[in-house]
Amino acid sequence: MADPFVEKLSTGQWSPERFRRHLEETAAPLVGPVVAGEVDVTFVDEPGDGPPATLAVVLGPAIAFNRIDAEFTAVPGTPFRFLTLRMRSDLRFSYVFVRGGQQVPDPFNPPPRFSACSVERFSGASVAVLPDAAPLPWLDQAEAQPAPAIDSAVLVSELLGNERRIWVSMPPGEFPAGSALPFVIHLDGTPDHSAPSVRDALVRAGLIRPCAVVLVDQLGLRRYRELLCDPGFSRMLVDELLPWLHDRYPLSRDPGDVALAGESFGGLCAGWTALHHPETFGNAILQSPSCGYHPDLKGGTGAGELLRRTPMPTLIADYMTAEPAPIRVFHDAGELEGSNTHSRWLDHVLTGKGYDTVYREFAGGHDYAWWRGLFADALLWCFPLGAGRPWEAR
Repeated sequence: MADPFVEKLSTGQWSPERFRRHLEETAAPLVGPVVAGEVDVTFVDEPGDGPPATLAVVLGPAIAFNRIDAEFTAVPGTPFRFLTLRMRSDLRFSYVFVRGGQQVPDPFNPPPRFSACSVERFSGASVAVLPDAAPLPWLDQAEAQPAPAIDSAVLVSELLGNERRIWVSMPPGEFPAGSALPFVIHLDGTPDHSAPSVRDALVRAGLIRPCAVVLVDQLGLRRYRELLCDPGFSRMLVDELLPWLHDRYPLSRDPGDVALAGESFGGLCAGWTALHHPETFGNAILQSPSCGYHPDLKGGTGAGELLRRTPMPTLIADYMTAEPAPIRVFHDAGELEGSNTHSRWLDHVLTGKGYDTVYREFAGGHDYAWWRGLFADALLWCFPLGAGRPWEAR
């Protein structure tokens, strides 16, 4: 069923110019009335001289933008095409149009602030927030008042034989000599990451201890080697990055004041590194971690499947067999992403081993649209100001 505003366009009640103004004022996609937890969501394209677009969303089995197998319908006599889908009303998700083989944002819904990602194929996506989606108030505040410029320097690693950019953001306020601030190291860093701005919003609200945010650059395709439970990369963090940071900034040396964070493969690395180096990292923040990873686990079809054996994933196996480490784990995953079965398995292991841990699922997929905002809950878990855990009151 077409959106009522599309109906006005198609019947001539509205001119294309008025419809375009409506889209620009309300932003896309157009959302119909909520009925029993569902809504009609209408995406609108104006291809101009270009080829028609198809829709791709992060919801689905692939850790990528999953193509929707429905075509946009032309509105006769106008330059517009539309696609209406019935969807759960509590979803928040990133999406793109695919035009001529290229991913482009929705022309009527520009990418939000902090849309640059360490994984390029996810960068610059539009975001849809449906009426019953859980709010992300700290991300809203971060977008409205982004953190000031952050320090940038190059770390040369003798252990890895490479160098990478490190960005460091200090919290608001002045800190005298001798300060020892808690800090979080984020393994999927970019210069425009949301973490410093989310941190600032929480500090201004008096909800977390002032903490530094360290953003670590990942080196293109090397990300897919370094973050996969690689002892050498973890050793670099402990033996090179930490001393480098302590030489330059007033940071705590108490592992309870240090969190290691990441998304997807970065979350895998954060959880694995904290387990093996609890004397350095007392907190791990795992956002949709790739818990199903094992170096011998390969996908595929055909005759080769007849001999394939499925090993226990590395992160789960290591937590299962090791003595409990003195670390705390914040863990979230999307309800509609293919990796949540492994996340539930990891949470079962952590809970059974007695870890201080929290696990949450959100109404979405493998998606920065959620990770950016739920990082606030991770900071509230790791570095609450005063007694109690204020994130639990949300």
